[in-house]
Amino acid sequence: MTAVPGDVDRPATEQDRQPQRSRWRGRSGGGDGFLHKFGKFFTGNLLRTLAQGALYVLLAREMAIDTYGLFVGVTALVAVVSPFASAGAPSLIVQNYADSPSDWPRHLCRGLFLSTVFGSAATVLVTAAGLAIWGAHVGLVDLLCLAFADLVAWRLIEAVAASFHVRGRIMLAALIPALLHVCRLAGAVALALSAGPVTLRGWATTSVVISIVVCLPVVLGGLRGAAGQALGVRGSLRQARTGMLFAVGLSAQSVYNDSDKVMLSRLGTPESAAIYAAAYRVVDLAYTPARTMGSVAYPGFFEAGRNGPREALRMARGLVPRFLAFSVPVSLLLVAFAWMMPLVFGDDFEAAIPALQGLSALLVLKSLHYLAADALSGARMQGRRTICQIGIGVLNALLNLWLIPAYGWQGAIVSSLACDALLAVLLWGCLAAAVRRDRAGTPPSARPMERV
Repeated sequence: MTAVPGDVDRPATEQDRQPQRSRWRGRSGGGDGFLHKFGKFFTGNLLRTLAQGALYVLLAREMAIDTYGLFVGVTALVAVVSPFASAGAPSLIVQNYADSPSDWPRHLCRGLFLSTVFGSAATVLVTAAGLAIWGAHVGLVDLLCLAFADLVAWRLIEAVAASFHVRGRIMLAALIPALLHVCRLAGAVALALSAGPVTLRGWATTSVVISIVVCLPVVLGGLRGAAGQALGVRGSLRQARTGMLFAVGLSAQSVYNDSDKVMLSRLGTPESAAIYAAAYRVVDLAYTPARTMGSVAYPGFFEAGRNGPREALRMARGLVPRFLAFSVPVSLLLVAFAWMMPLVFGDDFEAAIPALQGLSALLVLKSLHYLAADALSGARMQGRRTICQIGIGVLNALLNLWLIPAYGWQGAIVSSLACDALLAVLLWGCLAAAVRRDRAGTPPSARPMERV
């Protein structure tokens, strides 16, 4: 592992180097600043998550279960590749803004450029991979539409939201992504009200049209105030080297989160993939408050991390009690109310009751490993985070190859729990080791981004 300096076009000014505590006051878990930002971000995140959850429930009820299983497999494949679609642009925007706030227009333009170029390439890759995996079961047009909607349009919206987030426009940062999912839900409702069942082709074309219609005004609105900025293609591509480090880590994270759904639809049955995906979707919905706290705190990790891993660790430890105070009781509630799964998703999802009970522990495990992971990224130690996530992603894939053919969705649950627990141990261990080696008083300029 080597270190490379951050890529910027001009030296940071003295104003840029000053600690920006006023914008992230209370970031270690206390103070009105953090709670105020959390309240705003939670409003948008809750709307987005509810819209996503309602969308998946509606599609589960309106699609034939084997069609829904194929849809779950395709969307999981898209999720695995999606971090590469933006070359880590949202994280690059956050990191670059922490180092040079006054250059936000350039950071955003670069993020949009990288998202367009890499997103288009990822769309082609997913389409080819989907044809190889499912063959005639999924059409070329279906794959292209589903991939473009999430790998290009959605990634551009994410970059704009990240730019608003770091500039303190929290409500806009939360509501912009929610807008897309609310519009997609409206499109799904329109399809459901039409005659006949919802088909994969019908949803794929509806999704891509809605995504493009929402994306264009969001991007134009995000670029207000950035007129006259030189993009600098060469500088953007140099940034992509660092961004791909974020992308590799996020992709590995997507592998152990979503590869089980792809494998279930191929090595198991579409029905088992649908049951597992329904339970996982409920867990994801229940994780919304913790995800919101993590999103609010994420830029603060980069500001704290400029002074080394010790400050990033202090911030992460301050947030642990809040995350656990949420995740432990909610995990128990999921176990107690899992019997409602067939009522929500339909009679075909009776087996989702034990699936949800088994996956409920993920709320606690994710709360632990996401904090340590963001602390490592903020301390410019993305390389260590990425290595851990790659290792867990490989282990998860190997376990799924062994467990899914033998035990179906039950095997996927065992693999997910084991890998998330091990990841938490590895990431906190890396952070503790970095703190022990850290020399107090090292200036921020001597802490470059790690590169694998």
